[in-house]
Amino acid sequence: MTNGKTEVRRTDSSVRAWRWISTLLAVTQLATPPVITRVFGDFLSSGATNRALITPSGYAFSIWGLITLLTVATGVAILRYGLGSTWETRVLVELSVVYTGFSAWLVVAAQDWLWLSVAVFAAMVVALVDVVRLVVRHDGDLTCPRWLRMLATVTFGLYLGWSSVAVFVNVAAAAIRGGAPADAVGWQAAVLVAATVTAVVLTALLRGSPGYVAAVAWALVAAAIGAAHRGSTVLAVASAVAILLVVGTAAVQGAGALRRPSG
Repeated sequence: MTNGKTEVRRTDSSVRAWRWISTLLAVTQLATPPVITRVFGDFLSSGATNRALITPSGYAFSIWGLITLLTVATGVAILRYGLGSTWETRVLVELSVVYTGFSAWLVVAAQDWLWLSVAVFAAMVVALVDVVRLVVRHDGDLTCPRWLRMLATVTFGLYLGWSSVAVFVNVAAAAIRGGAPADAVGWQAAVLVAATVTAVVLTALLRGSPGYVAAVAWALVAAAIGAAHRGSTVLAVASAVAILLVVGTAAVQGAGALRRPSG
């Protein structure tokens, strides 16, 4: 009996520690960008990323501000109430990887190490997929307040949605840095198709999670506008089709959820 109580206390202590760690790392996402910009300049407004035809229009990147603020708010709420599931520590560890990856990505991007930038984003996406999958598909395990459950779902869904598209934008930038023609439609259309397939698959896996779908749609609308401004009607139309596919998949998932027995 004593060993059982000791194990419970040890587990509670571990979860509490990871709540603090993940929340503090979430806060660093607010502090890192101005520091990196001060040291390296506004490197994100120039370079290979902005030369790709499928780069989202500049306004779209403002979503990072919303995402990082929401991660702090969600972290503070989790610190106070906890998620209340057996896999909470797993989620907090993965979120810590994501938040660390965000700051690491800024440093790597500032050095123009674009393929390493792709690798960092890919690692973030892998961790976020598991986080959102658990929160969405195993929400019955959560004992936290309903509003916190909704906040976590939206926050992490937005983070995953934007990051999953950003991976492919970084692939395009890395390819251009490696010598691929920035004005060529063919290979960038292939990148866009890969991004669309990934988004559709994840939309289905995550049961049309609104935060995820909203962020992907935001990115693809901006990609369509960016392609149109750069004179590529083909890629602008392809981005619009991608939006319809993702939203359509989400609608199918929503209809399935309504038919699914509540018990």
